[in-house]
Amino acid sequence: MTKSNRTEEKSHTVSSADARHNAATLRIVLAESNPAIHQRLLKTIEGIGKWIVYPCSEYTELVQTLSSGAADLLILGNVDNGSCFEIFQLCNKEWDKLPVILVSHEVVIPEFYRHALAESKGLGGVVSSDPINHNELVRVIQNVTGVIRAQKQAQSLNFPSVKDVDTFVPLQIDSQLTTAATGEQLLNVLLSNKVNVLKACGGNGRCATCHVFVKEGMDALSPPTQQERLTLSLMRIEQSNARLACQCKVLDRGVVLEVPKGKYVNSEAELESLVGKKAQQSLVHPFTGEVLVQEGKLILRTALEKMQELNREFEKEMGVLLSLHEGI
Repeated sequence: MTKSNRTEEKSHTVSSADARHNAATLRIVLAESNPAIHQRLLKTIEGIGKWIVYPCSEYTELVQTLSSGAADLLILGNVDNGSCFEIFQLCNKEWDKLPVILVSHEVVIPEFYRHALAESKGLGGVVSSDPINHNELVRVIQNVTGVIRAQKQAQSLNFPSVKDVDTFVPLQIDSQLTTAATGEQLLNVLLSNKVNVLKACGGNGRCATCHVFVKEGMDALSPPTQQERLTLSLMRIEQSNARLACQCKVLDRGVVLEVPKGKYVNSEAELESLVGKKAQQSLVHPFTGEVLVQEGKLILRTALEKMQELNREFEKEMGVLLSLHEGI
């Protein structure tokens, strides 16, 4: 494909994106100069889901695309004569919070790739472009895009204004006093106060990443739903004062909440890159909310094995939740 044709194709894609883009649509920049690998990656991406894809095969194209702000995720291979690691170092100086999946052309990924990504501010992963690692490539893309989509959905929530509600009541979140509208979903209250919850399932009560502990005022919240009870049970959160914020509403004053502390680990690759280091804060599973490594403890491979086991269990439990959902 000639450069002019690529430009025409890219312009068409961007134009279509303007008409179709919404909070649920992810915009993925794919950067790779090798035509064969580029086409293989593009086919894989398009086979996973419906995205707006911005193809770039040259570094100047990549910089122009990222500068336009039209990116939710960068899938970065080798561009021009630079490796994905070298290009990542250049791009990370300007777009340090942009989620990135590094695509190495090595069958065995160099360890320093993982360390570099773990030290960046954005989420992401590292994969190999070799066909033998196709399933891992798909899994990492699904994992990262799932987290990004959940974050975008959370940001798109509409919070009630004063004119839309009758009264506001006080409540406390981690000892900080704030207010909530009567009848407002507790998850909205947390997000509007910039509390670190992930909402990985989109607020449907099918994960535990928005769970909180109610220290006081349980009767000032709406009763637990059947979906909430089922999810808390499957996620093995057994504390009697645990609630899913997406499944309860604030009905009266007196609610005092405690939010689980820790950093959500975005992927197995991210956790693997941290093995051998001390956890600066507790590391938490991105879907179940379970603590993988306590703050201050050494991150061992057993934590990675635990995450892998939780991922397998989570997939099974999600199947149970989905099968029972129709009857709730």
